Amino acid sequence: MRRFWKVFLTAWALAAAGVPGACAAEFETFTLGLPADASTLDPQQAVDTMSFAVTKHINEPLVTVDGKTKKLVPVLAERWEILDPQTYKFYLRKGVKFHNGEPFTAEDVVFSLSRVADPKSAYANSKGRFIDMNGFEILDDHTVIVRTVGPVGGWLESMKHPCTSIFSKKAVTQAGAGYFRNPVGTGPFKFRKWVKGESIELEAFDDYYGKKPNFKNFLIRILPDDRSRVIALETGKVDMIYAVPVNDQKRLNQPSSKVKVIRTPGLNLVYLGMNTQKKPLNDPLVRLAIEYAVNKDAYDQAVYQGNSTRPAGPLVPLSTFTPMESKTYPHDPAKAKALLAEAGYSNGITMRLWVNNFQDRINGATVIQSMLAEVGIKVEIEALESSIFSQRLTTKEQDLILSTWGMQTNRDAGQFWLPLFHSKSIGPTNWTVLSDPELDRLIDTANATVDAAARKELFQQIWDKLDVLHPMVCLSVPNELYGARKNLEGLEDLYDGRLNYLGSLSLK
Repeated sequence: MRRFWKVFLTAWALAAAGVPGACAAEFETFTLGLPADASTLDPQQAVDTMSFAVTKHINEPLVTVDGKTKKLVPVLAERWEILDPQTYKFYLRKGVKFHNGEPFTAEDVVFSLSRVADPKSAYANSKGRFIDMNGFEILDDHTVIVRTVGPVGGWLESMKHPCTSIFSKKAVTQAGAGYFRNPVGTGPFKFRKWVKGESIELEAFDDYYGKKPNFKNFLIRILPDDRSRVIALETGKVDMIYAVPVNDQKRLNQPSSKVKVIRTPGLNLVYLGMNTQKKPLNDPLVRLAIEYAVNKDAYDQAVYQGNSTRPAGPLVPLSTFTPMESKTYPHDPAKAKALLAEAGYSNGITMRLWVNNFQDRINGATVIQSMLAEVGIKVEIEALESSIFSQRLTTKEQDLILSTWGMQTNRDAGQFWLPLFHSKSIGPTNWTVLSDPELDRLIDTANATVDAAARKELFQQIWDKLDVLHPMVCLSVPNELYGARKNLEGLEDLYDGRLNYLGSLSLK
């Protein structure tokens, strides 16, 4: 007992004197376990969540949307004026530096937003289409005018997407094609090291203009195996993990556990995508048959143990738009068989199902395989590493895919549907290869409409049109499960799925 009081009084005296104690040293490095590696550290080339999860800490946009309140928040732009429906005047923060020491200026804004529309950008045919390349005006180093191609509904809100991050013109120009390996931003963390498939190291940026992170070193460990990721958390090798397996949730939340699991509403739509341009999936009857063949409730129980929300269609419930009417499709194997027979496939079909190697996707693919077998569709599963999965989808050779699309970067339905379903997004993000002129027109009109009521009507028309076209079976919106050491605080404030800024987390 005497020894205990001696240790206690020593620690108290050190704290009172302002000397860092064990807890402060303990949190000098924060370690996060991710289920997959980033594909690139250039957010204008990335379409995967893990890349965005990392670059969120390195890069910043002009303005963003608070995940909790859904309100616009200034970032690199202190304020802005909307001069007309397609002209925006931004007043930029002064005294901001890039990680390479270069000052942040209006020239970097013009360079970065122009780069979104560059044909080399993954977003050239989606978000890049809205940027008027001839509409920029630099009034001075900290004032810039940006114009869109006609009015664009929700354009400021769309800057939440990482592709609108502001880059150092000098850094990108000097690095050339290799920039994605050594990113330079204005964010609270700067890049230090990337060992592909193993780890990514960031460190706090000493010259950051805003609130400094609560830890100096940020180590991201790539732990694709669910069991290994959980063990790393339980043994203290990581402070936090994304994608806690649902099977481990209750055990990890036991009072005797040294860790905890925090659950928040999900922002990712899990879907079974069908290549609408490839036989036999180019036949709407076959796509509808697959819809009726899948038991969504059984899928949810088998893969997520009921720990998710059932979507009404191709949208996440946390979207700012909720459809007035949505048609439901019950599990009906007899109807599925009848539709296949009507389409001329009464003797069965064989298809490939591509899926990335996350455990819940592999589990889901196995469930889908079993369900489709019941109606005469034989499915061959190909599990691919995440970056290879995304790369292969650009070939348009897929039959079925099991994938997700998230609202972590935007809660607007028009912006959500544009990369998923517009024909100009085929390849980079439209993985069902859907091409329909009327749907394109509706999406374009909605995204060019500023009036909220008019947009809502257009969104309903898009919803109804997608129901007819049926490019995907919408399966589930899983809850987000964060695992963390028990004394880590701030997880309840994470409202952006896996694209959260984690520098504000602290120890109790």
